[in-house]
Amino acid sequence: MSKYINLLSEEVKDKIEAYIIENDLKPYDPLPSERKLAEAFQVNRLTVRSALKRLRYEHHIFTRHGKGNFIAPPKIDDDTEKFSSFTDGWGADGFKTSSRVLSFDKREASLSVSSHLGITLGEPVYCLMRVRYLEDEPFLVETSFIPEKYCPGLERYNFAAESLYDTLIRTYKLNLKRIDETITITTLTDEESHYLNAEENEIGFCIKSTTYDEEKIVEYCITINRADRYMMVSTLGSGES
Repeated sequence: MSKYINLLSEEVKDKIEAYIIENDLKPYDPLPSERKLAEAFQVNRLTVRSALKRLRYEHHIFTRHGKGNFIAPPKIDDDTEKFSSFTDGWGADGFKTSSRVLSFDKREASLSVSSHLGITLGEPVYCLMRVRYLEDEPFLVETSFIPEKYCPGLERYNFAAESLYDTLIRTYKLNLKRIDETITITTLTDEESHYLNAEENEIGFCIKSTTYDEEKIVEYCITINRADRYMMVSTLGSGES
């Protein structure tokens, strides 16, 4: 019986996808209600609900509680081989970028932060937390830790309007050479969901990166992205010349 239900659900899923194409629905356009879809395809609402769940899982649609189902915007791909600031990198790809500073303070480095930065426990570091936007939509939450000794007076700058990397390079003469990244899957916290306009407990990417000037680490950064809006693109070669 369950096999039959799964086949029927898959058939309804295909019909909904055909409906989206035939009606030229665009991102953020609403889908008909479960009841209307069930009537249109002559199936029960449980079958429609299962089909919609599959579409949500594949990130073709998203749900706003109390409002219904909507066409999901396409994922934005990030070329992981590029070394550039958020503003320069996405701006070069034609996106409008902006930032909102959530907090910016100086504190003592915790055990985790000092370990990632290669500094002594308790050394003063700047902690800059921002929401970064593409086309006025929240795209990621970013928390940067920077040792004060490499950039004293960094609190003078407004990083809602200025680029952190440009400031480190031009003002503090740091020669940013490379970024090492570790990428894992995470579940968004309530706070992260709020900042990213996402559903609670939605899946996201957690990217932990260290930025180097020559051999010393000048930034440790934790970035949280919505998995339904973001994908990473990388090109690998054999290394042969």
